[in-house]
Amino acid sequence: MNHDEVIELAANVDDMDPRLWPHVVERLLAVGALDAWTTAIGMKKGRPAIMLSALCNPADAAAVRNVFFTHTSTIGVREHTVGRHLLDRRFEKVEVRGERIAVKVSSDADVERNRSVEWDDVIRAAESLGLSPKDVLAAASAKSTETTSS
Repeated sequence: MNHDEVIELAANVDDMDPRLWPHVVERLLAVGALDAWTTAIGMKKGRPAIMLSALCNPADAAAVRNVFFTHTSTIGVREHTVGRHLLDRRFEKVEVRGERIAVKVSSDADVERNRSVEWDDVIRAAESLGLSPKDVLAAASAKSTETTSS
């Protein structure tokens, strides 16, 4: 297991068109955010709002902060350093009808904890095969499980 320190940035926004949020999250990830998310919150006077949050390495904090100010209506960004513990991870590949799909395997001290099929690979394979993402995900998950029990 690894440990590191990252920066968490956050802002509460109550005056933005909700259709803009997916693009904001995409931009944050594009400039180096390790993760970015929105949370529905209530603010003073009962106003509904969105809290925008992002994690990044300290070297990327200025670029991530710039997205907050450029792509949202916020006038302030909270920022603090947080520690995080990370499981070790590796990638395996499975095949579904000839399409290769990555599976992220996380472990701690050689004990496997999680397996997660990579969604972008599922979408690509589904489009290529003319199948639904649900069916490709199920097939890839089943193949991944087969590799652990063999």
